[in-house]
This record gives sequence, structure tokens and C-alpha cells, in this order.
Amino acid sequence: MTHLTLKTYGAEMELHEHDHHQIVLPRRGRLEMEIDGRGGAVQMGQGAFVAASERHAFKAVCDNRFVVLDVAAETWDPLAEKFLRQPFFAVTPAIRHLLDYAESLHLQAAEPAVSEAWAALLLRAFSDQPGGCQLGRPQSDEDAGLPVLSRALGFMQRHLHQRISVADIGRAAGISESRLYALFRARFGVSPHARLAQLRLDAACRLLTQSGFSIAEIAARTGHGDQSALTRQMRAQRNLTPAAYRRAARRSSLTP
Repeated sequence: MTHLTLKTYGAEMELHEHDHHQIVLPRRGRLEMEIDGRGGAVQMGQGAFVAASERHAFKAVCDNRFVVLDVAAETWDPLAEKFLRQPFFAVTPAIRHLLDYAESLHLQAAEPAVSEAWAALLLRAFSDQPGGCQLGRPQSDEDAGLPVLSRALGFMQRHLHQRISVADIGRAAGISESRLYALFRARFGVSPHARLAQLRLDAACRLLTQSGFSIAEIAARTGHGDQSALTRQMRAQRNLTPAAYRRAARRSSLTP
């Protein structure tokens, strides 16, 4: 379980604990924190890790905004054991790239597949943090590719409605097509083109359930070309037509 939120905090001190791990990362302002008796701050260049059931106090200073990722305790216990000794950490360039991507795409409101991919990349990036569970391990090709994947996913998300090629994605990410294929296969198990198709279909499904646009308009907005192309893709991947998907979603929303 991972859950992403973009939060602002008040200037009044609060005391809290929860049954999941939490990563707090800076975008704007300063959040003063005390985690299990150790003081520090989340601010530009520094984040914090709060382990499950660990009591922590916090208050913000001036205008602020933070990315907060909640992670199930059972999912991340090995890394949590290391962070218990050092809850405050430096934000690496790889993590900074991911944060820029999250904010530019308003990730909290993005399609689930995009949020999940971002969370997976972030958790992977933390494996090389000071105190992380793989501290001292030489950086792998996959780790080095995290900023590239962030740029590629951001470009894909911003251009879902347009015709883009793998070459276009590679240029935007600053990497060759062959290297881009290798990174996507290693991280997601599919090619960049297949991942783009997944993102487009997720976007279409979201618009079918959350907007009043016609199916033809949704097809155009999500890069499917026309209604027939969207219908073929949905039948192949979801075993439903767009109209049937919309009806099922509406029935589900009316069910008590």
C-alpha cells in the first residue's frame, strides 16, 4: 500500500503517530519536526522518514507545501530499520527530479498507474539514501536511470493527446531509444510504447467516469485518434466498450 498526498501544514505544533511509514519531502517552506526525540526539519534539500508507530511532532514555518508518501509497514521494514537511526536525510538529485515531476503533473490527481509508477521509482531511489537498506552498494544501471524514467513518464503524461514516438520520448528524456527500451523493460516489464498505451487507456477510463465528454472527445483527448480506436483498445484490455465501461461506473457510484 502506498498513498500520495500534497500537503500544507499549520504553524501550531501537532503531535501524531500512525501505523504506516511516512516519507515527507519538501517543495516549499520549512516543516520543523521532532521524531522520537530527534529534532530536525524538512526543507529544501532535506526530507524526513517517520517509521510506523513512531511519535512525532511538527509545525510549519511560513508558506509551505510538501509531498507525503505513506507506505505500508510490512512493505518497507528493512529500510525502516536503517532510518530509525537517521530519520532526516539529504534529498538526492534523483529524488529531486521525481519531486519536480510530481508537482508539474499534479500527481495527486493523476491516473493510478502514473501515481503508482512514481511511488515505485521513489522507493527505489531511497535504496541508495544515507541509512538506506542498500547503503554502500554500487549504483546500478537501474538506479542511474531513475531521473531518465521520471523525465520520460513526465513527457508521456503531458503529451498523451499527441502522436509521439519512442524517439520523441528518448529525446525528451535525454537518452537513446535502445537504452530507453532497456530501462522500461527492467522497471515496468513492457516497452515505452506499451507503457504509453497503458497511460492513455487509464486516462480515457478516468474521463469516462469523471467527465461528461463524449466518447469521441475522450478518444481525441487521450491520443486514441478516434472513437473506434478507443473502443478496440478497451475491448482488448478491459473486455468492455467505452459506453459499457461508463454505464458500469455510473451504476457502481449509485450502489449504496
